[in-house]
Amino acid sequence: MTVSERIDAVYAIAPHRAAYSPEEDAAHELAAAWMREAGLEVLRDGAGNLFGTRGDARVWAGSHLDSVPTAGRFDGVLGVVAAIEAAARLPDRPLAAVAFRAEETGPLGCKRIETRPDAYLELHIEQGPVLAELGEPLGVVTAIAGQARGTRVFEGHADHAGTTPIALRRDALVEAARFVLHVRECAREGTVATVGYLECEPNATNVVPAKVTVSVDARSAEAALLDRLIEEIGFDVHWRSDPVPMGDAFAAVLPDAPRLVSGAGHDAMFVPNPSMLFVRSLNGGVSHHPDELSSEEDIALAVDALTAALDRLTAP
Repeated sequence: MTVSERIDAVYAIAPHRAAYSPEEDAAHELAAAWMREAGLEVLRDGAGNLFGTRGDARVWAGSHLDSVPTAGRFDGVLGVVAAIEAAARLPDRPLAAVAFRAEETGPLGCKRIETRPDAYLELHIEQGPVLAELGEPLGVVTAIAGQARGTRVFEGHADHAGTTPIALRRDALVEAARFVLHVRECAREGTVATVGYLECEPNATNVVPAKVTVSVDARSAEAALLDRLIEEIGFDVHWRSDPVPMGDAFAAVLPDAPRLVSGAGHDAMFVPNPSMLFVRSLNGGVSHHPDELSSEEDIALAVDALTAALDRLTAP
């Protein structure tokens, strides 16, 4: 089977493969069969992460097989099947193809990895429009952005929407709306910030809002810029991850490819000495959606690059 055929086979199990669900289990069983066909020994750790290993496998490549409810067919799956294909092309090399658990619903599986590699390579679709805008099929990832997530709460007073004069209102939603614009204005070069969720109380058509909780998602590949962004926005941080720099395994085989920062999190955040390569996303860069698309030609180039990088790292 080709890489594209294997991607289709995983998608045919179910578009939505929730972590530790029967659908994700079935995807792992399918990948395990392909690993055996590639001459790899199949192992699983205590978290259910799947490894197809050969020899003293100190170099790993892979991604994940779980997916969001609105998934396309490439996110995560491409990295797993590409790793298996690369391993089959390098039949005498000590390496491992890996399928991690639970990437889309939290880092549980990755954080419970029982052994650690000397290097980890991950091939992934870009999930954005940058490479398509540049007219480039592949991009070397320089870092995964750090993230800060939290909330800001605005307190007002619930009053009748018809009888309370505008000048006498304490409208929490009006203040929250000003804050949403403030968040956008704080995001400068090298950072992004997003309000994606508002909870309004009492959330009734004819009542002045008394309380609004606003979500904030702030990201940057530079820790200092992320710190500054958090301070300028002004919100309560409930969760934070630091930026993760990527290694040069792909840069060594693609010296002229464009360099990109990953704004999304990936399995590579939780594995030592990671390197990542992005494949151009088409259809406007849409992802986590059935219209997610990368071309067979771009995928072929990416698998070649992954194979070359693994060949270089595992050479005697």
